[in-house]
Amino acid sequence: MKQFLAIVCFFLIGVSHQAQEHVVPVLSGDAEISLLTCSPGEETYSLFGHSAMRVHDPILDIDAVFNYGTFSFDENFYFNFTMGKLNYKLGLSAMQRFTRAYEQDGRGIIEQKLNLDSAQTQAVFEFLDWNYKPANRYYLYDFFNDNCSSILRDVMDTALNGQVTFADLSKPSQPSYRNMIDSYLIYDPWGDFGIDLGLGLPCDRSPDYMEYMFLPDELSAAFDHATINGQPLVTEKSVLIEPVGLTYEWSWTYPIPLFWFLFGIVAVISAVGFRKRRALIGIDVVLFSIIGLVGALLFFLWFITDHTATANNLNMLWAWPTHLLVLPFLWNKRVRSMYFMVYGSVLVLTLVLFPFLPQMLHLATIPIMATLLCRSLLHWTLEKKAIEV
Repeated sequence: MKQFLAIVCFFLIGVSHQAQEHVVPVLSGDAEISLLTCSPGEETYSLFGHSAMRVHDPILDIDAVFNYGTFSFDENFYFNFTMGKLNYKLGLSAMQRFTRAYEQDGRGIIEQKLNLDSAQTQAVFEFLDWNYKPANRYYLYDFFNDNCSSILRDVMDTALNGQVTFADLSKPSQPSYRNMIDSYLIYDPWGDFGIDLGLGLPCDRSPDYMEYMFLPDELSAAFDHATINGQPLVTEKSVLIEPVGLTYEWSWTYPIPLFWFLFGIVAVISAVGFRKRRALIGIDVVLFSIIGLVGALLFFLWFITDHTATANNLNMLWAWPTHLLVLPFLWNKRVRSMYFMVYGSVLVLTLVLFPFLPQMLHLATIPIMATLLCRSLLHWTLEKKAIEV
């Protein structure tokens, strides 16, 4: 409580009814600045970990955490997130409160103390303090370019006028953005499927060593190998809280086994329909309505929103929004046959070229496309044989 009151005193801009000029305290020679790296959590938004910056001055009794990962579910959160207009903000909390929250969630925290002299420490502190002002604390969130991790890279560069040099940690076989985030999504198969579904070709580009730092673990590694004026940037690295760790349990309800199971059901029903010379269009109304809605969503993310990572999405090779327009004509044999002949041909090409596509599609899309192809072939063969439905 004492630390929290000290933070409030230093950062409170106005008291009573009169505004007072905010004065940034001059840190003592014992002040330190640290990078805090938090381990992944169970929620999808926390699976990639988190980064924050600690300012600790035992003489002035300051122990504050500056956190660029603060957001609110109020103010049309889901709408703004969908449109790519979600504002995050710089938050401030006492270190004790920050660590308690992560400890309760079973998430670990690693601290890296930075090799900064008094002037550099003050410069970073003043920049953070300026950024915390109400007029400056909000920023437009971008998962790959402006998030809690990448911004701290920029804070160090801006506050210290380029004195920090980050080593090129590029790997011989550079992973793409998609590869990098996929490694964190193994504990959330549905989140993995949904993210892969929504992200387009831009995410299959390999980032350079500076862009790597959009992930907290990569930022931490970059700080480990960085220098400031020829000296190591990190002087001490310690584990403040050990993580409990996440667990993975296989389930039939995960996308890949579930969609293969559904494919089997649809294939059997379609085979029975073929033998009885009936198309069973009710199945298609449900199936292609869902796929059409998925295609409409992908179209919306690509062309209507401000997201850059959702452009040029090759999932639209199988998720056609035009399904919604064709639904009323499913009972017209000629229209149905021509449409599904074209659609089925595209599905065949997509499946054949699957390993060679410039965008890495999720493996769960294979049974989805197989299911859609099964229905398309049924309609085409029924019409070809001129069988009444």
